[in-house]
Amino acid sequence: MKNEIFALRLNMRHYVLMVWLCFMFSCQKTGEGPSIDPPNENGDVAIGWYKLQLKIILNATPAISPPMVSRIFGYVGIGLYESARCGLTNSVSLSTYLYQMPAMPAIEKKRCSGSISANAALANLVKAMYPNLTAQNITSIDSLEQVYNDKLKPNIESAVFDRSQAYGHAVAEAVFSWSKTDNDNQSNVGYVPPVFDGAWIPTPPAFAPPLAPYLGSDRPFLQNDALAPAVAFPYSETPGSDFYEMVKDVYDVSLALTTEQKSIASFWNDVGIKKGYTPPGHSISILNQILEQNQASLSLASEAYAKIGIALRDAVILVWRSKFTYNLIRPVSYIRKVIDPNWLPFLITPAHPEYPAAHAFVTSAAMQTLTGLFGDNYPVVDNTYNFLGFSPRSFGSLNDIGTESGMSRRFGGIHYLPSIRTGLKMGRELGVRVANLQLIKHEKDD
Repeated sequence: MKNEIFALRLNMRHYVLMVWLCFMFSCQKTGEGPSIDPPNENGDVAIGWYKLQLKIILNATPAISPPMVSRIFGYVGIGLYESARCGLTNSVSLSTYLYQMPAMPAIEKKRCSGSISANAALANLVKAMYPNLTAQNITSIDSLEQVYNDKLKPNIESAVFDRSQAYGHAVAEAVFSWSKTDNDNQSNVGYVPPVFDGAWIPTPPAFAPPLAPYLGSDRPFLQNDALAPAVAFPYSETPGSDFYEMVKDVYDVSLALTTEQKSIASFWNDVGIKKGYTPPGHSISILNQILEQNQASLSLASEAYAKIGIALRDAVILVWRSKFTYNLIRPVSYIRKVIDPNWLPFLITPAHPEYPAAHAFVTSAAMQTLTGLFGDNYPVVDNTYNFLGFSPRSFGSLNDIGTESGMSRRFGGIHYLPSIRTGLKMGRELGVRVANLQLIKHEKDD
């Protein structure tokens, strides 16, 4: 009897083993089955593509404006996330959250590599979204795509590779087509600045026309009619008035700038043409560093780049909408007229109205968004401009970064303190909205 039972158990074990082996070989043969270890795909592909984008921005001639940079990062980040979803589990399409975003291509219930898909999507979107790409830029884009394909392809079946790549191409096409419908208008053709006491006028040294005065009418990613509250004080040239004292604060600070204040102003100047990545690009550089230090997964990287891109784009739309509603005079124009005709700020004044402060608004929105992913009091050492000779700057939290970027404009002589405070407040409010988008169910949520 015991021998019969033993033989029965042995036969059952052989049967289970054969079924399991048949299943495994079947999956390998057809490419069917679960996604490729979704949580374990690393974020190297995403980080590499964002590093290349910063190089393009840094060396672009003519410079790519901050509003244009923010728009590019918005759509490229969405394309990255949506393409990577084919290899992620428990993810939700951004089309369920974003204003007028169409449904993305359907994901087949077959094995798919998010990294291969993302590589294909990013190559296509970077080519499509960046203006005035040089032959060298195109070569760099093609080379980076091939580097990642060569690295990823040997470890995956050809059917899975082809399917993943095709999905990335389809997502890129869908996102780029959607981008064409956002009413983007970054020209100033036909715009006539309003004239009134305290109105913005072109500023030295270039006295350039206003940058992108129609931008506030672009479609945001999150439906939002927000406008900054009215300027804190009524315009006045009377010494001792609230407005006069607000401007005089900028003037007084400029006359006694410390070495540290000058360093802060210069570090956050963020101009292009080999002198910086623009304010949106600086935020991306910080995220690159965080993701590299954490050896981030593709899941985390794609979510982070998508969310920061949404925050950067919407922040620029909202701040530009407010700037060209109030059209407030810049410090240099007021000071030279009312206080000191020979005065110039430490930094060159950008060609758009003063209120609210854009760097404060945009960077605080980005940093509040990242706080939602990495937590409060997340320490950061920012090495963005080591290559330009700047020392790294250390921060106790991501929101401290937003605060310093805003205050840098006071030290630079280009923004009033109330404008900075309004920018910081509104940027963080936007960042909370973006951070609260529930895209991926992480293990900590189980």
